[in-house]
Amino acid sequence: MGKQAAEQAGVLVINDSPVARAVIIAVVQAAPDFRLVGQAASGLVGVEQAARLRPDLVLLDMHMPDINGVEVTRRVLALRPTRILICTATIRRNTGYLFDALKAGALDYCRTPSIDARPGERIGREALLVAGRGLLGKMRTVLGLPLRAAAGAAEPARAGGERGASAPAPAPGGEARPTRIVGIGCSTGGPSALATLLAALPRTLAAPVLVSQHIEAEFTPGLADWLARESERPVSVAESGAVPAAGHVYLARGGRSNLLLRPGWRLAYEPSGAAVYYPNINRMLASLAEVAGSAACGVVLTGLGDDGADGMAALAQVGAKLLVQDPASAAVDGMPGAVLRRKLLGYGHGLVDLARLIGAWAGSRP
Repeated sequence: MGKQAAEQAGVLVINDSPVARAVIIAVVQAAPDFRLVGQAASGLVGVEQAARLRPDLVLLDMHMPDINGVEVTRRVLALRPTRILICTATIRRNTGYLFDALKAGALDYCRTPSIDARPGERIGREALLVAGRGLLGKMRTVLGLPLRAAAGAAEPARAGGERGASAPAPAPGGEARPTRIVGIGCSTGGPSALATLLAALPRTLAAPVLVSQHIEAEFTPGLADWLARESERPVSVAESGAVPAAGHVYLARGGRSNLLLRPGWRLAYEPSGAAVYYPNINRMLASLAEVAGSAACGVVLTGLGDDGADGMAALAQVGAKLLVQDPASAAVDGMPGAVLRRKLLGYGHGLVDLARLIGAWAGSRP
């Protein structure tokens, strides 16, 4: 018993909804590798308990009666490095807060599990484990990530220019099609890295930017809105048939589909099938290699696993530009490390340096 308890990760649940809190706690207590160390119905109490109980993992809601989850994240991480997983039931209403919390240092996010049961009905352990499979998987993943302190890095200076917007951005009438194109792939830690990188890109970038971020479909519109706000440049969810315009960012639709570039430089989607990672970065980068060849630039940022390494190899074969985030600066070094282990590049770069190198390669539009 003592050995098992010593191996269990202590979890603090901060959520003002009694129903959601009860469901999360039931799922946590059903799993043999976790133990509940505390619960809080408000942000301020949650911050105090995080300081006093020193949990291995905090499961944090966004909307609470006093301070929201973004402020809780900031205050908890200012006290000590802590692994924080955002767990929320209201996705559309919370997307801006959610990505702000990730920027502040939270590690990942998931939807609060739901259980279909009548009032007073007893739910068995196996049913709880099934209902909480997604949450428990995220919890185990986050526990394997590096501890995070408060996010205190200064934002890069932003060049002057038009305010970003998440509306679809077709190529302006009469404007020549761009002659170069950039493809960026990222996973865990990606939203914050993207915000920094996109904000640092030149306002007059002469190439469109395609982005495949591992994400579920319901989070994609909110991420596009948030990236537009953070980077102050046009960001939209990519639409099939669109011809990408210079200076615009096209975010792959989340879920089981892959964003591709097709002949004629038109965007398209394909089903991701049984791919482990989606939207699949390898497939997007391979399509850039096939259609744009040496006029493409592939960029791999933070993320778990090795998605992107095969796509970068395809780009290398056609003489495309390759760039990768320095693993030491990445929230998770798996994906950039996989590219470097393939010896496709000798070293990586910080996010602001990546933006400078992309700008120098792509050039400026008039």
